[in-house]
Amino acid sequence: MLKPPKVLLLTGSYGNGHLEVAHALVAELNKRGIADIVVSDLFYEAHPILTSFTKQLYLKSFTKGQSIYGFLYYNSDYRMTDFRIDRIIDRYGYVRINQLMNTHDFDVVINTFPMQALPIYKQKNQHTVPFVNVLTDFCLHTRWVSDEINHFFVACGSLKEELLELGIDGKKITISGIPIKEAFYQTALQPLDSSSVNQNQAAQHVLISAGAFGVLKNLPALINKLSVQSNLILTVICGRNEELYHSLSIQYDGVPTVRILSYVNDMAALMKQADVMVTKSGGISLSEALALQVPLVLTPAVPGQERDNANLFEQEGMAITTRSEDEIVPAVLQVLKQPFLADHLKTQMSRHFYPYAAATIVDSVLDIIEETAGVKENNNENS
Repeated sequence: MLKPPKVLLLTGSYGNGHLEVAHALVAELNKRGIADIVVSDLFYEAHPILTSFTKQLYLKSFTKGQSIYGFLYYNSDYRMTDFRIDRIIDRYGYVRINQLMNTHDFDVVINTFPMQALPIYKQKNQHTVPFVNVLTDFCLHTRWVSDEINHFFVACGSLKEELLELGIDGKKITISGIPIKEAFYQTALQPLDSSSVNQNQAAQHVLISAGAFGVLKNLPALINKLSVQSNLILTVICGRNEELYHSLSIQYDGVPTVRILSYVNDMAALMKQADVMVTKSGGISLSEALALQVPLVLTPAVPGQERDNANLFEQEGMAITTRSEDEIVPAVLQVLKQPFLADHLKTQMSRHFYPYAAATIVDSVLDIIEETAGVKENNNENS
């Protein structure tokens, strides 16, 4: 490759997952000396008002709008129904992708958001630029699927099997894992430094990722039940939910076994310290846990990709799932009191873990660019 390629990286700001994957890929591309990257939140740029509305609906799915979001999610999957409610949004996405492709001379398009705008564009235009999809969950939605996509990067073997069943050529599928921050891989290789978190070496550590969207409706009750356990240190991460952080900080001020934190930059270190982690079943959170093999108790999942993720982790023995918040504390205590169960969860997680996903993807993408350039050069010589 004579010069670094120009990359279009598509993402979506529904939660943090797609953005985190995009950031991990940008970091890996930069490591290879590739800096000519255009990152596009495609649907927001195409239609900010409609996108803001659907984002609010997504956020409300964690509280009041679960049935609505679940209906929209499953009814936009053509395996479930012919009632396609996503076509209008894809038309807006097509308009924006068309603008980007006409403005820049890209060598590849890397997509981290489920959409059909790319296949629509390719069907309507004679472009040889390769399009690749990086799936950001452990379950499949058909908004990722099209013969027009040159390559698919997936989190696990079951996803590859689903794509094969839908007729996608196996040569176009790579099991890469989901890209996460490299700090998680580095932390996994480092020896545990318990003293950096708490001086009580005999205590067990429970980490709760509360999230910014009100995933747990009665978090204080959960904290109260765990805080009375002997030899247990509880750390609660509130993220960017400042209201939750201030409320819990006041409520548990002076309780030595409960730490309330807001947004943290050392999540990997906290997860490595934990004997069990309570979290929602987003693709990024699960991938980070796989890297560190921290036993998981998953909060009740909303309908859609997070419920499907949770179901897979339960089926493969990689996590304890809960259907109600009342089940969380018993599940946490079960993991803490049964070392064999914790070891089983870790073993199963290690079997489904694919390290350095971003590097695997970038390696393959660079090969795809070279192959495409070679085919294009041969066609020019023969014409």
